[in-house]
Amino acid sequence: MDIRQKTIGFGLVSILAALLLGGSGLLAEHDQNQALQRSEASMAALRNHMEGDMMHDALRADVLAALLVKPGDTDNANQVLADLDEHAKWFRSVVQSNLELPLDADLHQAINDLGPLLDHYIASATSIIQLALQSPEQAQAQLPAFVAAFKELEQRNSTLSDLIAGNADKSREQSTATLHRGISVLVGGMILATLALALCTFLLLRSILRPLSQTMAVAERIAQGDLTTAIEVHDRDETGHLLRSLADMRDSLGNMIKAIHEENLLLREVADELGQASSSLVQRTSQQSDSAVSMASATEQMIANLARIADHARDAQAISGQSERLASDGGEVILNVVGGMQGIDEAVNRSSETITVLGQSSEEIHSIIQVINTIAEQTNLLALNAAIEAARAGEAGRGFAVVADEVRGLAGRTAQSTREITGMIERIRQSTGNAVDSMQTGVTRVRAGVELATQAGASIQQIREGARRAASVVEEISQTIGEQTRASQDVAHQVELIARMSRDSTDTTRQLASAAQRLGEIAQGMQASVSRFRV
Repeated sequence: MDIRQKTIGFGLVSILAALLLGGSGLLAEHDQNQALQRSEASMAALRNHMEGDMMHDALRADVLAALLVKPGDTDNANQVLADLDEHAKWFRSVVQSNLELPLDADLHQAINDLGPLLDHYIASATSIIQLALQSPEQAQAQLPAFVAAFKELEQRNSTLSDLIAGNADKSREQSTATLHRGISVLVGGMILATLALALCTFLLLRSILRPLSQTMAVAERIAQGDLTTAIEVHDRDETGHLLRSLADMRDSLGNMIKAIHEENLLLREVADELGQASSSLVQRTSQQSDSAVSMASATEQMIANLARIADHARDAQAISGQSERLASDGGEVILNVVGGMQGIDEAVNRSSETITVLGQSSEEIHSIIQVINTIAEQTNLLALNAAIEAARAGEAGRGFAVVADEVRGLAGRTAQSTREITGMIERIRQSTGNAVDSMQTGVTRVRAGVELATQAGASIQQIREGARRAASVVEEISQTIGEQTRASQDVAHQVELIARMSRDSTDTTRQLASAAQRLGEIAQGMQASVSRFRV
């Protein structure tokens, strides 16, 4: 079972514990509600019975009041009859209320048995009151029978009071017992849920923390360089997978350390051989550098002799080439003139094209100004219409009339500005047309100048060719001496290059020897680092 399944199981146990607690609480609440309902019914029955007992005495008081009413006293007689009716109805209503309450069967039966006596008592009271209002003497004669009915009902009420009080006491005791039982059930459920959660938590932590502790210990030993630690995997959850991964990592790391150790030994051997070879190479390159320096000195002496010969050849070449340079200078001047005339031709053409585009742009601006002038006229017309409508509106349109006047003013100024811009654009268009005509004339004249300059350049070129053929013989002599001088300089340069390369090779060889020594030190450091691992 993996950690996910264990966690889900722990969650299910927690849910069951919560359901157990909730069920215990609901059961206790249900029992308590039932006990409370029984207690409330008992208290209501007792309250109704006390009110009925009061009505029992009130009916007797109505009878005594009727006996005291004097003949002809209609108001008191009516009051006595109204009180009789009210008290009788009240008495019957409280008895009926008790019959409707959820009481015990024997108490219901006792309340139901009270009905005939209640009816007899109310009928006796009604009869004697009616008789007392008509014939007090006859009412006095029937008074003992009413008193007997009163006492009989009073005795039955006393018995019923005892039953109702006993039922109330019983309901109160049941409520107390129910409350204690609910508390016991709830506390027991809490204890069971707590024990279950504690047990599940203990089992979950033990199944997770113990493998994690073992994994941490293995990881610490590997981090300290101990790759000989045996790793035993017993669990099949994520911690077991982690331990197996650590075991694979330990094996891979051990193989890598062994390979590094072997390669490091080979590296130290190569570094030693490279150091020895570098020392021998330094000696040979030093000897080669000395020989190159001696050869460079001899070559420099030969170059000095050739330089003196070259100076005489250059003097002769300078005298023979002076006439060629004069002709060449004249040719270059003519060529520059031709180039300048051609540049002027191109510049004039570009200027002509630019002025043509400017004229086209002026035409476009003129069209746009015409559109703006039309919009200004329409705006002026709309503002005039708005002012007329504002004048019709009277006082309410005065503010709108002011705005309309401002708009008309702006439209007028816009139209004036467009007319001025139109005039300016028209003048620009005329000037542009004149400039285009002038440019076309200038282009024609410049092209004629270019043709004449080209003919002069061709004549100068023929003069340059004659002077060049005259100087060619002297130049061949100078070139021959120059080639010999350059060959000697190349030899000297190559010798110097060999000497410099020898010096650089010596420095490089020394650096190589130093690098070989440093490589040996690095190999020793790697060996020291690898040796801390035990495989």
